[in-house]
Amino acid sequence: MRPYFRRVPRHTGWVLPLSAVAFVVVFLLIMADGDAAYALRVLVRQDSSITDVQWKRHSSVSAATTPRPWRTTGDCPIRRSLPTENAQSIVVVHDGRLMCEWYGNGGAPDRPAAAFSVSKTVISLLVSRAVADGTIGGLDMPVTRAVPELGARDPRFAAITLADLIDMRSGIAFSDDISFPWLNRDYPSVYYATDLARTVVRRPEIASPPGPFTYNDYAPNLVGLAYRRLTGTLLTGRPLQRLWNDLGAEHPAEWCLDDHGFPYHESGLVVTARDLARVGQLVLDGGRVAGRRVAPPAFLDRSLDPANRAPVTTFAGIGVGYRNGWWILPRGDGGRDLAAMGAHGQIMVVSPSTRTVIVRMGDDYQTNIQIAATLQRLADRSASVTPA
Repeated sequence: MRPYFRRVPRHTGWVLPLSAVAFVVVFLLIMADGDAAYALRVLVRQDSSITDVQWKRHSSVSAATTPRPWRTTGDCPIRRSLPTENAQSIVVVHDGRLMCEWYGNGGAPDRPAAAFSVSKTVISLLVSRAVADGTIGGLDMPVTRAVPELGARDPRFAAITLADLIDMRSGIAFSDDISFPWLNRDYPSVYYATDLARTVVRRPEIASPPGPFTYNDYAPNLVGLAYRRLTGTLLTGRPLQRLWNDLGAEHPAEWCLDDHGFPYHESGLVVTARDLARVGQLVLDGGRVAGRRVAPPAFLDRSLDPANRAPVTTFAGIGVGYRNGWWILPRGDGGRDLAAMGAHGQIMVVSPSTRTVIVRMGDDYQTNIQIAATLQRLADRSASVTPA
């Protein structure tokens, strides 16, 4: 008698591959906390790009009601020294005058470009203005006063202040690793979030008490969420429009939003190089535009405070500090410059000793610190060829 067995019909051969596909899909959805749209973004787009502004939603602010065109020097003696490789725009402002500008690779004076993490510097300025006009309390406010869910999840969040978040000293863990399995990594969970406010309440974990420096994309978004909870409005709405009016901005700007209309505070600014340079010029002009106070003294004091400018990390052998949304760059003469740096080579260098602001936007061709060092040398050269 033949042993009994059941033959598997050939037409069910698709079951195994289909099961494998289903397993992968379920695995990815678990990694993405059930957010299929987020998972698709990460898998399809992978690393960020200067073209992401073309698919991300955004809000807009208008040019100033009374724009203030830059005064010009009428000459550009350093034109041949401009680092134009892969750049779209370069603007050099010396002693408050537009000394030099260059555009290429699709850039133009009136064409905004993604500023990426330069956004953090602008967020710091907006928060400082909100504190100065009494819209919100001081920077020593615990974030849990506005976002109590954090404290309910881990009581240690109550020790984190808005200042800790702005200075990247919150003690919140963060990794910019985007290796497999991608979807559960910190960096993409912020940059590609479909519901960013939910993400920054649910995902952050405490690594240490506040104090140690950890560059952190959760931090500016928690500041923005706290502002919305306290005021019912967005920092990148009316506050940004008022700043644009006060600066005398010549062109509109945009801010990228998630699917629920919440701004990507860490990277969402889309701006022209000319108007971004006005933020740097504020530092050199003591926070004033045409004699009117635009940046509060506290913003300048925290940005320039020599007691808090020690190196916190090293890029390519260069020790840099971080304070109030600015990187602190050492100079060969022992001084310090400020820099706002965003992914893919978006750099603004503010050099108090040479009275120079340089903005470079486009795509990267070197690391950010190498580009910033090049702009520092360019600032020195601009001062040396311009009469006092």
